[in-house]
Amino acid sequence: MVKEFILSYLTAFGIGGILLSSFIEALGVPFFPGGIMIIIAGFLIAEGYMAFPAAWLATSFGFVTGSLAAYCLGMKLGEKVFERSGRLLGVTPGRLKQARAYLSNSAPGFVVFGRFIPGISNLTPYIAGVGGLRPVIFFALTTAFAVVWSALYLSLGMFFEQGWEKLTQQMQPILLIGSFLGLGIYLLIMARRAKKAS
Repeated sequence: MVKEFILSYLTAFGIGGILLSSFIEALGVPFFPGGIMIIIAGFLIAEGYMAFPAAWLATSFGFVTGSLAAYCLGMKLGEKVFERSGRLLGVTPGRLKQARAYLSNSAPGFVVFGRFIPGISNLTPYIAGVGGLRPVIFFALTTAFAVVWSALYLSLGMFFEQGWEKLTQQMQPILLIGSFLGLGIYLLIMARRAKKAS
């Protein structure tokens, strides 16, 4: 159901839909399936609905701009962004404290690898802004991450789309045999029950 909705959305809005999806993903909106949407965009690339370079640029640009927007919010509003919007971002005092510890230990590691830490990933750009990480450093690290992340997720979608088609072709004979076996077992059970009933 979700896959069909995302496919229809991306098919309708194309590159613009990818850009918006990666922008919202970078903002750290809880429960938004941005990563899944980019992977499904890879399905559409594999099927020829869009070009990889355009999708890659749109995904990277959307992620970078979304991250910069979150970074600026963190830098300008400081603690207020978490006090007022903490629930919307899924922020608890414990997560905030943990994120600060990561940032103080290694700013580059926090910006790049913080995106992979559950409960911290959506806080990464905000904490970087609150913590006063230099904008140039944040921009450079975020851009490097966005380029790799978008290429990886789009490629995953392309691989699984092609792999799924091959797997389906290989599985068809097995599924056919399995169907006949299942039907045979079902008829045998029904025949035995009918015999016992009589």
